[in-house]
Amino acid sequence: MLVRLHAAALRGVDAVPVTVEVRVDKGIHFLMVGLPDSAVRESQQRIKSAIEHLGYRWPGKGITINLAPAGLRKEGAAYDLPLALGILAASGQSEAEGFGQTLMMGELALDGSLRHIRGGLALAHAAMVPEIHSLILPPSSAAEAALLPGATTLGAAHLRDVLDHLSGIRALEPTSCALPSMLAQQASRPLEPLADVKGQQRGIAAMALAAAGGHNVCMVGPPGSGKSLLARAMVGLLPPLTAEEAIEVNRIHSVSARAGRTSEVVLQRPFRSPHHTISDVALVGGGSDPRPGEISLAHAGVLFLDELPEMPRHVLEVLRQPMETSEMTISRARCTVVFPAAFQLVAAMNPCPCGMYSNDPKLRKQCSCSRHARQQYIRKVSGPLMDRIDIHLQVDAVPASTLMPEPGALGRERRRQRLHQALEWQQRVRAARDIQRSRNPSGKTNHTLDGEVLHELAPLDREGSRLLRRCMDHFGFSARAYTRLLRMSRTLADLEGRGQVTSVDVAQAIAFRRAGADTEVWLEGQGTTPVPSLFNP
Repeated sequence: MLVRLHAAALRGVDAVPVTVEVRVDKGIHFLMVGLPDSAVRESQQRIKSAIEHLGYRWPGKGITINLAPAGLRKEGAAYDLPLALGILAASGQSEAEGFGQTLMMGELALDGSLRHIRGGLALAHAAMVPEIHSLILPPSSAAEAALLPGATTLGAAHLRDVLDHLSGIRALEPTSCALPSMLAQQASRPLEPLADVKGQQRGIAAMALAAAGGHNVCMVGPPGSGKSLLARAMVGLLPPLTAEEAIEVNRIHSVSARAGRTSEVVLQRPFRSPHHTISDVALVGGGSDPRPGEISLAHAGVLFLDELPEMPRHVLEVLRQPMETSEMTISRARCTVVFPAAFQLVAAMNPCPCGMYSNDPKLRKQCSCSRHARQQYIRKVSGPLMDRIDIHLQVDAVPASTLMPEPGALGRERRRQRLHQALEWQQRVRAARDIQRSRNPSGKTNHTLDGEVLHELAPLDREGSRLLRRCMDHFGFSARAYTRLLRMSRTLADLEGRGQVTSVDVAQAIAFRRAGADTEVWLEGQGTTPVPSLFNP
């Protein structure tokens, strides 16, 4: 007897339909074809144990299994469920009705219980076709798949539950997920990291600018100046995930075995902080069976790279393309997959090998590095990569008097003020995002604007145009830097609620683009200074 069932194979963040064909005939063989990997081939013992545990018999005949299409490699233990059902139906021990309208995947334990599999959301997308009416997955995987609106997802904890459902004895209840209400509960972002930042008003303003427009940031400063704290504070400034973003984020995390997840749904923007010894494959994704890397796991969130010059140069260089395209294309001999990678890069680095070089004369005296050593250290990060980073922030050491906690009521009042200021920044960022969303219904932020659209949405007044031209000539900025200055100017105007980009916005963008006292002096010489209300909300 021949039985056909629906399954799927994961490729990147997508799932490709697979037809499982099972035939029980004369003979005593067990033959599986269709490019199965070792995990799929080993399923025989798991399936046999699960079937016998339920009181069924293992067919004493020849079993032939074909996984079509034959040229697509099948990987993992998720094929256990359709294979077990196919063997039972082909041997006449269960009904085959309902197989043609159901996609099912799951790993079997020896007692027939179903274990979590990766890629629940990708499988739900594969099931959104007219010929498939429902999707059967283990409970934790079904909870992920239920995030996709319109998908009929059934969670089954045991092989017996699936058999009872298909035979009509006891139907499985659809798994529901109220994603909008779950996101609404997470709408209040934690502001404690931002409230813990002391004496870094310019740094807070830079994080707000980055959060408002989706810009990349690189912070340079001595150890203990607050770079890591500012990076973590940025997550609290970002607006909550939309339903579409939440589905995409969970889709990526679901197919990644390195994410360390089982059934937890991601409801907040990701914050990924890999160690500086990370490999290029772990950072951008890849492998023989391509999996998402850290940049994809940071999709719609923040990728924090601390100790930037300590990372291998070839690892950093692979960031250049995804920073521009917001996606990562992995090409292998067998397949080509595309991973979403719309992340915000927040990088941090010391100014020199010893880390003590600073604008503070007291700290600078402790620096033991020569000028050549400092230059060589900074040059570990290539110019093309730094050119793709919008904001270059100088983070100076905070005086001890600022760090010391105030006693009693005064300390509580100061912290209340910092929380209030953080809330104001959060509201300004969300208002700026709303302005951008009204201009661009697709939800793209200012850092994606380009070409005529950018010039249309960021028109400069006469003074702003003059200042930008002089800046390009004086500092020798590239064409990419010109575009990024316009984007930041547009975001600065959005933070202030202005439709017109002014020379003040351009001056602030220049100051954030090229940190240093010489930039401030040059701007003052042009008759403008970047010091208005952005720095003092």
